[in-house]
Amino acid sequence: MKSLSEVVKKITLMQIGFVALVSEKLEKFIEELEEKGKISQEEGKKVIESLKREIEKEKEEISKEIEKILKELPVATKSEIESLRKEIEELRKEIESLKKEIGKKK
Repeated sequence: MKSLSEVVKKITLMQIGFVALVSEKLEKFIEELEEKGKISQEEGKKVIESLKREIEKEKEEISKEIEKILKELPVATKSEIESLRKEIEELRKEIESLKKEIGKKK
């Protein structure tokens, strides 16, 4: 089963992909309007640039929101897991050492 963080990451990628797809479709639509003479090439460029800025803002907002969600999830980071592994290993060694000492005293 996939972890919750993996699911959230996939949803984020899908959202970003969707935003990119919408952007691409809108750019084509604006180019068609330019070709048909409905808007000038200069107006088309302005709209496309504005659209690109808005899309970048949306991507950043999505990324920030996902980071916020992931931080709130009860999921350990790689460094936290590694730290726990080291601590467990140290405790195992200490237990073995104590077992040996107890064995010698008997």
